[in-house]
Amino acid sequence: MTNTTSYFQDFMNGINDAVGANLKALPIAIILAIIFYVIYKVVNKIFRKYSQKLPVEKNVTKAVNKIIDILIIFFAIMIIASALGINTSSLIAAFSIFGLAISLSVQNIMSNVANAINIYANRPFKIDDYVDIDGTEGTVIEIGFMFTKIRTYKNEMIYMPNSKVGSAIIKNYSYEKYRRIEYTIGVSYDNDIEKVKKALLEVLNEDEDVVKSEEMVAFVNDYASSSINFTIRAYTKNESFLKCLWNIKEHIKPKFDKYGITIPYPQLDVLIKNNGNS
Repeated sequence: MTNTTSYFQDFMNGINDAVGANLKALPIAIILAIIFYVIYKVVNKIFRKYSQKLPVEKNVTKAVNKIIDILIIFFAIMIIASALGINTSSLIAAFSIFGLAISLSVQNIMSNVANAINIYANRPFKIDDYVDIDGTEGTVIEIGFMFTKIRTYKNEMIYMPNSKVGSAIIKNYSYEKYRRIEYTIGVSYDNDIEKVKKALLEVLNEDEDVVKSEEMVAFVNDYASSSINFTIRAYTKNESFLKCLWNIKEHIKPKFDKYGITIPYPQLDVLIKNNGNS
């Protein structure tokens, strides 16, 4: 901080020394100031006009606008001071120190912005896609320069920093036209395997949201300790996924009841040993 103060003192001393010797350059300095003022106004007008069309958050555009303002003012001061014969090296050194401090403070912001640009360029997902990003699952609502907004199925709004999105494993469930449904259910060992498969396939065929032109299968997945586990697979449109899955689960039990198929449930058998005592 002491060095910065010293740089500014040197700069002000340079101004005092140059006032008397460079009065002839004053008209040029005034003209340069007017030119930079016009540039400042024109650049701001153009930026405000086109920034409204960019798909970024307002606070980001405001921050960029401030940075542009600072740069224009800085270059104006440098050129005008040089025209007046003032040594600007001390001011440049002071500005570099402030620039270093600012760059350290905005490092995280720039990381988020860089990853936002990467998302826009590579398009791993887009607005309205249903995704799983680092374990957070939901619908993409907005891709900003700082955050990606995701609405979960619980209607929670998650603000995920783009720096985290850029390094995460992304599952995009909306990338393909159809999404696969996979569900496993166990039945008792005394049931007929073919009958169970027939009942499960009927459930799939009767559901209006199941895409009939795609694969529909029911098969034995595992012989567990107390049940035979069957898995069904089918496809539905992305927007119908949850509705279709819930309907399938809901209609399996009535279909099993129709065919007399039993589902095992936890039970405890108590065996009493008789020692012959009355």
